[in-house]
Amino acid sequence: MGLSLRNLFLFTLGVILFSSCSEKEDFSSFTSNTVEPINIGLTYRAASLRNQEVTFRVYDDQSNEIVDNITFYVDGAPIVGNTFSSDQEGVFSIYAEYEDQGTLSTTDTGSFSVVIPTKNVLVEDYTGTWCGYCPAVSAAVDAVQALTEHISIVALHNGDDLSLAIEPDIRDGLGIPSGSPRARIDRTIVWGLGTPPVFPTSDVLSLAGIDSPVAIGVSSILNGRSLSVNVSVASEQALADHKLVVYMTEDGLLRDQTNYYDNDQSSPYFGQGNPMVDFEQKHVLRASLTDAIGDPIPALNALTDYTTQISYTVPEDFALDQLHLVVMVVDQNNLAVNTQHAALEETVVYE
Repeated sequence: MGLSLRNLFLFTLGVILFSSCSEKEDFSSFTSNTVEPINIGLTYRAASLRNQEVTFRVYDDQSNEIVDNITFYVDGAPIVGNTFSSDQEGVFSIYAEYEDQGTLSTTDTGSFSVVIPTKNVLVEDYTGTWCGYCPAVSAAVDAVQALTEHISIVALHNGDDLSLAIEPDIRDGLGIPSGSPRARIDRTIVWGLGTPPVFPTSDVLSLAGIDSPVAIGVSSILNGRSLSVNVSVASEQALADHKLVVYMTEDGLLRDQTNYYDNDQSSPYFGQGNPMVDFEQKHVLRASLTDAIGDPIPALNALTDYTTQISYTVPEDFALDQLHLVVMVVDQNNLAVNTQHAALEETVVYE
């Protein structure tokens, strides 16, 4: 009887990477470590970049790798050895045939993809419930989200009960002036001009969904309030002096919001009162799982995976079903070259 693809699920939770490729990384007060894989059945990376080598392996029910008398088939054609790469995008099928005690066995057929990474543009909103012009950024972000899914969002509060002690450090590290509203695209690009400021959606949409050299994968496992986050990074180009940033955000936080647009008929917040009672604060930065400005990524060769795991205890007052992870890779100038976002216990592979 052939082995099933049970381990593909475990692989997905491991962020599309073999755990044995993981490296330890210092995440300050958070724990980073390596988890040994549990291998049963056919294993492989679920998504790869163009020309990035994919390795296929089959393990028996004792996690012993089957290496003798085994052939792998990609799109129905046998390959030499157990590796494959493609210079073209696409979705490919994979299965293996092998001898099991003199009987020919076949694994289930799975699939893997080869991709050109897609850019998820980052918008950071420096805001506060006291800030009467800040709802304009919320409206602009909502408008962008209605037009593209390729956007990651973080709202950094100051001067209210949702503010974090690291907010001034982030401003200092990125050169963000005091005051709100302030908005940035990809950490460093100013978004919003005029008084009161206007936030053109075209500024964000022009960057959303374009090709990027860098791919990010993220997954997480929650056990009670104990969260294990797996992050992977790969690039079509070598990376040097880049950093990894991992934030946790929360939606659904209700607060009274000062609203200077109550009498502005062109605003979606016209006639909603000043303040707007129980206004939903979305994308609120609740924790940084790395250094707030980012942890160094070791120099990375092209088409090589960098992987790491972070452990974090989610505070009791965080609503688990409203939490998201926002992951960024930034360059030496703190410009986000790509980002990824996922709900807790959601797996996002390279895409």
